[in-house]
Amino acid sequence: MDIKGVETMDYSKEVSIIIPTYNRVELLEFTLLSLYKQNFPINKFEVIVVNDCSTDGTKNFLNDLNPPFDLVVINNKKNQGAAYSRNQGIKKAQGKLLIFLDEMLVDRNFIQSHLKYHVQENMVITTHFNGQRIFTHYYENFSGKQKRLFKKTTLNLTSKKQVTIKKGVKRLIQPKKILNQEFMSYGLESKVISKWYTALQAQYGMYLQRMAAPWYTFVTNGVSLSKALIEEAGLFDENFKGAWMEDWELGLRLHQKGAIFYNAPDITCYHQNHPIGRDIKGTLINCLYFGEKYPFPEVMLIPTLSTSFKWTVESLGKTLTQFRQLERKDEDHYSQLLKAFKELILIFKLYIQDIVMDANLPLLTDFQQGFVRWNPHFAPKVKEQLRRLEQEDYLSSNYSYFIKGFKDLLRLPIKNSKGVFYEKALYSGGL
Repeated sequence: MDIKGVETMDYSKEVSIIIPTYNRVELLEFTLLSLYKQNFPINKFEVIVVNDCSTDGTKNFLNDLNPPFDLVVINNKKNQGAAYSRNQGIKKAQGKLLIFLDEMLVDRNFIQSHLKYHVQENMVITTHFNGQRIFTHYYENFSGKQKRLFKKTTLNLTSKKQVTIKKGVKRLIQPKKILNQEFMSYGLESKVISKWYTALQAQYGMYLQRMAAPWYTFVTNGVSLSKALIEEAGLFDENFKGAWMEDWELGLRLHQKGAIFYNAPDITCYHQNHPIGRDIKGTLINCLYFGEKYPFPEVMLIPTLSTSFKWTVESLGKTLTQFRQLERKDEDHYSQLLKAFKELILIFKLYIQDIVMDANLPLLTDFQQGFVRWNPHFAPKVKEQLRRLEQEDYLSSNYSYFIKGFKDLLRLPIKNSKGVFYEKALYSGGL
């Protein structure tokens, strides 16, 4: 073993597919079935399933399985989370190329399609932004939004005979349709996601190389990279709890090591819809840990995706890219505005700490009132530079996301939950 905890070896496989799983045996069954008939030599890939101490019969299901490919099963002795589980798979993997899957369905060309993009060792190939989804099961505890989407898009499934496979879960597609690749006729694609990703490519390059944080594309449900690149960047950080942010944190480290990120639109990888049980508080705790580890704006503003700001990955990426452009090109002319933006990011961190503490939460303010937080000598300069950026057509167009992002952050409360001015809390070392 080297210092990263990854075993160095002569690779006996070309590809290792790593699937962490917890209490989703019905989805895992379909994922594995979709891998049975790959247009790729059976002896050249392996599938590693890491069972994170499931209690729904996953262990027995895997023990009884006899797939055509080499199946490696790792059973965690206790529930450890996604980062730990993926790391166990990485350590066991004998493939030169690693592919991370969650509860996905793939087509026959899945492995071959990933391989063709790895013309150099630093490529990271993703599929998340193809926006592919599929209902293979119906769950009584689907969210209202999921139930509406199901009703709207699955008439060709609801008319078929549904099979109850366990309490609250009905199977919509027969296993043979997964095995024979007939499932794709039931697949859904979000044109919104793929459209804005394509727009990002048009603006920042095919590999988003001109974007501030191309590692935002590193989402582990259908991503591939070389094991050598993992060895260089290091494993998933197991300090992240649950299954939130551990992929982006590794993505950042991969970016620092020179990784090139590309979302391949021709790779089929459908995410099986299941109940969404994301713990917002847990997500924000992970975000705070991430921000402590890497106190960059690209990291510290990630909670805007999970709070009342409701930013998207697209708006977050564009806001930060325009911030970096302004910082690089016109820092002398907009020094106070840039300083104010950085300060608002630090205040945002304190605000997230307030939310996590479940304190008497301060309310967002009007952005015009937000200037009150600064002293009378500083605030007018910030206002003047913001106005200048807005009034010049060329600048307002080039920095539209930064301008909106700055105004959004201006809406942060003036005082924290204890009634202390955030500015004072900031410079006195926190709450």
